[in-house]
Amino acid sequence: MKALILAGGFATRLWPLTMNKAKPLLPIADKSIISHIIDKIPADIPIVVSTNKAFQDDFFAWRKTHADRNITVFIEDSKDDSGKKGALGAIRLVINEFKIDDDLLVIAGDNYFSFQITDFINAFDGRPMLAAYDVRSVDEAKKYGVVITDGKRIVDFQEKPAQPKSTLASTGCYLYPQKILNHIISAAEQMPDVLGGPFNYFLEHDIPADIYAFDEYWNDIGTFNAYVDAHMSSGCAHVPEHLAQDHLGNTFEGVNYIDADCIIKNCHIKDSIVLSGSRLHNCAIKESIIDKECEFHNLELSKEIVKQKTVVFN
Repeated sequence: MKALILAGGFATRLWPLTMNKAKPLLPIADKSIISHIIDKIPADIPIVVSTNKAFQDDFFAWRKTHADRNITVFIEDSKDDSGKKGALGAIRLVINEFKIDDDLLVIAGDNYFSFQITDFINAFDGRPMLAAYDVRSVDEAKKYGVVITDGKRIVDFQEKPAQPKSTLASTGCYLYPQKILNHIISAAEQMPDVLGGPFNYFLEHDIPADIYAFDEYWNDIGTFNAYVDAHMSSGCAHVPEHLAQDHLGNTFEGVNYIDADCIIKNCHIKDSIVLSGSRLHNCAIKESIIDKECEFHNLELSKEIVKQKTVVFN
């Protein structure tokens, strides 16, 4: 078996956090989203990470933090949205480039989840399989590929439907047997940007496919709220004790994540994320994300995403 992590998107909905950074490299608690994924993949499975030219240097640097793993960073020739191959097109490209002739585990690189990949692999029975999560809301289901099943067998698949037939969402985690990789290539030629497209193709060609349903946490981090929720659900949400000492004059409300090396004085912070190296003085921060190495003085901030190394003195 080989694994492929898709990390080639440009994540415009999370700008400015992702203007100069790939979304899978955004931190959740103590490590990047993609590193959380890597840690769940069994150590004996070789991994290809597919990204684009715009972020290649960052991914090569990140690769060095996992020197003990068999990871290859593959670079598409796209530098922006206009040159993207599409998510399914990227799978096709990797299959052809690496001449993959094994079962293939595919994971979208913006996935944050708590189910165990080993359980997913152990449930594999030689048929195409996707991991599915019940979002329990018809409106929420409209955002995803939706699966309709008979037991564990997939009987219908809807891509971001206006009228979902189910609330069981495809989570961007797939297992494809070697024997059907040619069908993935064919599906990619028809619909290169539809990650769940192979499952419609399988239905049309009478290829049986299964689901692996799980109840643990899952988030495909695509929006401000999703990123905050994933951070808070990591189990690492906290305010370092030294920042809560009385002489610093700080107050904290709600659920916050603040990196330990931040310097914060005379601030009120509510439901926010403040990342490494940031310095805040006399600020009120509410429902915001402050990227690394920012410095603010006398600032009120509400529902904002602030890019790395922003400096504001008022």
